Amino acid sequence: MIRFASGFCLLLAISTAHLHAQTTSIEWEAPIEVAPSEFGLVNLRMELDSDGHPVILHGKTGSSGGLYCTRWNGTGFDLPVPVTPETGLFINDGEGPRMAVSGDDFVVGYQISGQWAQGGRTVRSGDGGQTWATPVTIAPDATEDHFMPTPAFDGEGHPWVALKWGSNPTLEGILRWDETAESYADAENGGSSFPGGIACECCASMPFEHGGRLYNAVRINDDNTRDFHLARTNASGEWTESLDIDPTDWVINSCPASEAEVAVLGDGQLAFVFMSAAEGSSRTYWSTVDPETWTLTGSDRIDPGVEFNENNPSVSGHGDHSVGAWERSDGGYDILVGIGTNGVSGPTEWALSASVVTEGLSGHSRRPVVRLHDNVVHLVYQRPSEGLVHYRRGTVTTVTVPESDAPSWDCSIREDGWMIAGIGSPFEWSLYDAQGRLVDQGRSAGGMVSSHHTGPGILEIRTANKRRAFHVLR
Repeated sequence: MIRFASGFCLLLAISTAHLHAQTTSIEWEAPIEVAPSEFGLVNLRMELDSDGHPVILHGKTGSSGGLYCTRWNGTGFDLPVPVTPETGLFINDGEGPRMAVSGDDFVVGYQISGQWAQGGRTVRSGDGGQTWATPVTIAPDATEDHFMPTPAFDGEGHPWVALKWGSNPTLEGILRWDETAESYADAENGGSSFPGGIACECCASMPFEHGGRLYNAVRINDDNTRDFHLARTNASGEWTESLDIDPTDWVINSCPASEAEVAVLGDGQLAFVFMSAAEGSSRTYWSTVDPETWTLTGSDRIDPGVEFNENNPSVSGHGDHSVGAWERSDGGYDILVGIGTNGVSGPTEWALSASVVTEGLSGHSRRPVVRLHDNVVHLVYQRPSEGLVHYRRGTVTTVTVPESDAPSWDCSIREDGWMIAGIGSPFEWSLYDAQGRLVDQGRSAGGMVSSHHTGPGILEIRTANKRRAFHVLR
């Protein structure tokens, strides 16, 4: 596995002009309900419109169910509107409808239950989800499976779809929009460059456009090795390139029904998050890819020091920051969110600032989706016991710890705290949590900082004329 240098003490970034150390966190508002329970919580997806407002997709199973879109209007959520008048939709968290956005143009892909060959549909909205056009059948003449359509937009604003094509074997099918015919062209093999060429049969694809090329992150099935690969088109538009973005190859003879998410970072690299069970149980991972050199530049656990089951990670980047969200089961499911820089090192920083945003809620909180616009974080997640979707808005804040000098001190983890080396004299210390609140302080004569505080924090060390701060995690 590729790992970036990381540890339990990381020096905070310093501005040489002012010698300040800074750490970034998220201040959360109270959760609110997105829609009444009769509109369901399954198939939870979220994208942002051109104003940075959330547009949320959710549905309800059963004969009285349906698929709905709920929009933020600037002060609250509008009433949900049906995405399609059709009934009998296949609504399922792992394999059901997906949504893509380009400005205020939204497209949703879904399937009519039981109609695995001809039942795929897309439906579009050109006004940010307020109204929806007539659905378009993806493959009206198909005689083999065209299952689990996941839509995307190309560079010209046309929709295209990635789906599971055929069975025994299942291939990765790509259908592009034909502007002249106003319909989708026949499926083409988008996974011919994959090892074995076979797609995982019930893990949704992650198609997107970047820099004039089409991309698709796909969990493949190479003789039961479940492994994420990234495919892209060449200069001629053919699917000839493939890159392994999951170094944790693992074998399972059933489909995990999980998918990857992607964000384009501010430095042009691509950040992916996904679940892997290479360690025996589900864990969440990130990987970064440089599209210019077509190389994997890093990959690791999102939170390497934790042994709880994790799943359903989500990622977003905008402005100066990137955010990651994921669910963790520690006797109950909770949602964690971490924030980092909007560049290749960002994912390594999420765990240092991560906080449990659902800690005060009883019952499970599951399947988060996070999106970032400017300094506002939008988070939605399921509340199964209530049959609801919760929304939380967070504001990115920066805590500044002034420093009067830049001494070469080292910080290392100990069982009951941290050891500061190279200081050579007694010092005062203060420990802040990830939100910048003072949680502990003291004086040390031998270099040892003793504290029972666990989780991410900021450790500030002070002598008579020098000061230094470290990110710490224990």
